[in-house]
Parts: sequence; C-alpha cells; structure tokens
Amino acid sequence: MNSFLRYRPLGVAAVFARFLALLSVTLLAACVGSTGAIDIASTKPLSVDRGVALASINAFRAQNGLGSVRFDAVLDKAADRQARAMAARGNLSHSVDGALPSRVASFGYNWAAVSENIGWNHRSTPAVITGWKNSPGHRRNLLNSNVTEIGFAAAAGSNGQPYWALILGREKRR
Repeated sequence: MNSFLRYRPLGVAAVFARFLALLSVTLLAACVGSTGAIDIASTKPLSVDRGVALASINAFRAQNGLGSVRFDAVLDKAADRQARAMAARGNLSHSVDGALPSRVASFGYNWAAVSENIGWNHRSTPAVITGWKNSPGHRRNLLNSNVTEIGFAAAAGSNGQPYWALILGREKRR
C-alpha cells in the first residue's frame, strides 16, 4: 500500500492549526469588499460637469485616433455607487465595494470590456480629467479602444473630500 494513502489521525494541535488557517482565510476574504456591502447613507453625491467630462474625454480620444464614448445610465449608477462607497470609507480603492466586474454586473451591465479610473481630492471635473490624462494607467483606460460608454460620478463623505469614479465599458452584443 502506498504510504500517501494511509490514514493518519491528526492530533489536537494539527486540527487547531488547520482551523486557524481556515479562519484566517475567511477573515481575509471578508476584508475584500463585496458588492453593495457598504452603507453609503452618510455620503452625498457631488455635482459633476458631465458636458465638460464627456467633451474632454472625447477630444483626448480623438487626438489619439480613437472614437468617441457616450454616457450610459447603468455605468453612471455603478460609478455613483463606487464614488459613494469610497467616500463612506474614506478610502481610495478599486475594490472597496467589490471587484469592478461584479459591481457593474450587479447593476445589470453585461460587459465585454470594463475599466475604471478613480480619484481623490480633485476640486473640479477638469482637474480630475487632467490628472487622469497625466497618469499612465488612467491614460491607458481613457484611450482604451475597446470601450464605447462611460459612467461618471463624485461623492463626499464626512470629511468633505471628493472621491471620483469613471467607469468605462462596452456591453456584449445581445
């Protein structure tokens, strides 16, 4: 009989060690946001200049040989939720309220491509868009040739500081 097939009873210490390992993994998993788990009631949505945002993004894309994007109501809702979740926690994080694909899917967006830019403490729509244009990762998202739609929002928490979210996507063809 192969030695790896033999049953070896575990001692109390080994059982306890396995329990602690499982508990640690469970607790770490709970630290990653799950979609919609954050109470956003204490936050307030901030007014954003949607016309400036769309014109600026589309001009930037045109300068780089890409087509324009348009606003999508579902992505707007997902961006609003993300901005408010970050504001509620005071935490600039892509995963504060769950992974991006899960978040947009929870709003009914059947994505084929999706990406996100987030920002903190920019005082205006032009300021945050300029910041994203000048950041390599955010710039790459703005110039993603696979996206056709955007959602854009900002929110403030108890500290009054603005948190921004731009979600870029393209839905699967039905």
